[in-house]
Amino acid sequence: MSNNGQATSTVETATHVRDVSRQAAVAELENIGVNASLFESLTVDQLSDLLYNLNRVIINSNANPMNHQRTKGVVLSAVDRKILKALLECGGNPSSLQLSRELDIPLTTVQRRRKRLEEEFISESYSLRYEKFGKRHITFIVSLGVGDRYEVTKEILVLEKVSALTSTFGDGADLKVEAILDSNQEFIEISEKIKSISGIQKISWFESIEVLGRKKETDLSIIGEE
Repeated sequence: MSNNGQATSTVETATHVRDVSRQAAVAELENIGVNASLFESLTVDQLSDLLYNLNRVIINSNANPMNHQRTKGVVLSAVDRKILKALLECGGNPSSLQLSRELDIPLTTVQRRRKRLEEEFISESYSLRYEKFGKRHITFIVSLGVGDRYEVTKEILVLEKVSALTSTFGDGADLKVEAILDSNQEFIEISEKIKSISGIQKISWFESIEVLGRKKETDLSIIGEE
């Protein structure tokens, strides 16, 4: 095939991808009750960004932190799902250029959407194996009583050995406190410090020893089809 023929084929392929992506974005907009015909002048990327932002508004309006209601899900564009799946399936940290080539998506699109997807949907994948450094990774489950939740979290966060604090919801679980400790003595000391904070009713704990397995197919099934 001549260079001119190859160029024509590439243009036709790119046009087909854009058409499919536009159809998917239009269908998803219609699915959430938006008249997509009002946005015919937008590019495929602009439609996708509009869809993403509209879904964020819907999620934020549905979420109610007072009773811990969870949203039913988020609608991602076909391009977003392709990038998200590729990030999860890759054993390492692929470059955006590599993703662009493998997924046949423009580099600028991959770069912009990757940053957004990693911040919004992917938790941190790299962490130290603390046991290799002689450390203990202890998780405290905290049950709150009457008191100022904000003040409690402030007091916990200033504790030297605390590495993370998460708001939780469950049977007697209001906060998850993670601490990296050197010894049993430190475990006793930080346990007593947490217990002594006004507003804390009860604490329990467990220690992370080893990751025995992780099933990526579960995450991939949640994302859904492109």
